[in-house]
Amino acid sequence: MTEQQINDYFEANEQLSTRTVASYKNLYTKFDDMNKNILTQSQTNILQYIDSFDGSTNTKLAMINVVVNLRRHYKKPDEKIQTRKLQLADDYKIQKDATKKEKKEGLPTSEELIAHENRLYIDENWTGFIVTHLMRLLSTRNKDLDLKIIPPNRSKRKGDPKDKNNYLIIRSNNAQVIRNNYKTFSTYGQKKNLVPSRRLNRAVHKMVAERDVVIGKDEIYLLSTIKGQPLSEDSLAKRIRSYTMDGLSESDYNKVFVSNFASMEDKKMLEKISNNRGSSLEVLLQEYHLDGS
Repeated sequence: MTEQQINDYFEANEQLSTRTVASYKNLYTKFDDMNKNILTQSQTNILQYIDSFDGSTNTKLAMINVVVNLRRHYKKPDEKIQTRKLQLADDYKIQKDATKKEKKEGLPTSEELIAHENRLYIDENWTGFIVTHLMRLLSTRNKDLDLKIIPPNRSKRKGDPKDKNNYLIIRSNNAQVIRNNYKTFSTYGQKKNLVPSRRLNRAVHKMVAERDVVIGKDEIYLLSTIKGQPLSEDSLAKRIRSYTMDGLSESDYNKVFVSNFASMEDKKMLEKISNNRGSSLEVLLQEYHLDGS
């Protein structure tokens, strides 16, 4: 298979996100040892190559997905590959269910996460409280918390479709979070969430005062470098974990709350989390419900 053929595939499937295209290209390089001939090689040879590949079941499943999609596009037979894909999917599900069970046993309860959040407020760890408060209320990913803090009179200017910033707008009795830069923006578009939390407002004002900056005058990020500049993605993730209970990731936080509401069969809250997170309810339960299958 030539580079031109794979580029033609991407052009014919322009709905694929930049992230998906990058993933496909990365997976495609894993076929280097067979000269990337996934169109001309027999199905048997391709399957033998994938089965012998030194990688996880999930990686092998992703490799097969790429093969299936490319061979279908170029109208090459794939019946045997499809059968193996289903077998690998079953294997992956069994492994994932076992991992979920093990993960659940090592995670705190939702009550413990809320108690940790409250301790941050009592201890006047304002940034930590804001981070964990928004993680719980808005089911955020790391990138969602890359927030610029602005006053209400600036928010009217934030309708530019080219604007890739996220904002925390502080009003007298509430706050609003506007997200223009998050994982599934291309599918769900800009997200606006009103947060009627006086504790959040107080924490933001206290944090800003400690930094000796002024909302509306200075450029303020919720999480920033010592010089007040936005953090890289890796630094952002590390900073967030420095505030969470036991250094948990945002993914683990969501697993706790999704599993809790799922066990209560609280569909309304699950739909709210799904909407906040920018994912379908089906995907949410598959990825974050630790008691689910």
